[in-house]
Amino acid sequence: MKMLIATTVAEYREKLQQFFSEQDIAFYNEFEVRGIDKNHTKSHRVNNWFSGGNVPLEHIAFFTLVDDDQAKNIMNNLNICKTDMPNCNIKAYVLNVEQTV
Repeated sequence: MKMLIATTVAEYREKLQQFFSEQDIAFYNEFEVRGIDKNHTKSHRVNNWFSGGNVPLEHIAFFTLVDDDQAKNIMNNLNICKTDMPNCNIKAYVLNVEQTV
């Protein structure tokens, strides 16, 4: 068993939901996440007036438990998506689940 965690900007929500449907994942958790993108440029006094380089980003996060084949297939689909759409902003992580209660 694997835990699949995925994050994306709201525009890619339907694409990720499509991947879940294709793998017959009937249940998953979805929630809104506010991310911060820290600007890596040198600090300047102008940043005091213009938010200091911290840009809030609206993301959607998903997590679910899947079997090994579902995890493998979703990761393959995401790799294909990133090849076909270089700006694809979906990030996914697969973690081993050693024990459940």
